[in-house]
Amino acid sequence: MNSPAAAEAGRNRLDEVALGSLLATVAATGTGPVRLVGAHLHDLATRLVVDGLSVEATVPGRRGARALRRALRRAGQRSAVTPVVADIGIDLPFADSAAHVLVCRLDPQTFPFPRHTVRELGRAVSPGGTVVLLTGGQAPWPAGLVDAWAVSAGLTPRPERDTGGARPFTGAVFASGPA
Repeated sequence: MNSPAAAEAGRNRLDEVALGSLLATVAATGTGPVRLVGAHLHDLATRLVVDGLSVEATVPGRRGARALRRALRRAGQRSAVTPVVADIGIDLPFADSAAHVLVCRLDPQTFPFPRHTVRELGRAVSPGGTVVLLTGGQAPWPAGLVDAWAVSAGLTPRPERDTGGARPFTGAVFASGPA
């Protein structure tokens, strides 16, 4: 998730294992489950459940919801999957400041209005919370643009990550400002 320049500067890439550890640490300090939004988050959901965290997920379509339920059941969690069957790209089904940890796979097919989606994530995360934006493959947006969307939503990049530029966005961890 970090840039190649950050890797050259001695920073480690934020892979699935490191992301799972980061989310476990962040979730332990907050209240409530880790909330996943978007498609193709089965592996991460399974990892979080195996680490002992509760997961809630909002996924597009019945097929995605069914697959995620199966993955969570295999990992040992029996409930807390909230499938949304429809386009979840306009308004996210969360109250203001309702989640401490939000993970979203910002996929152009699922979220046709990514700027609005990032704004919705900023609205839904609690003060002092964490938002993780992931992509599948390469997103069509430059990292600097996604960082600008996040800043306009009240989110700031975590200190272990360089802010973006013209390179393609590959994912980032953002912190919500204090109350």
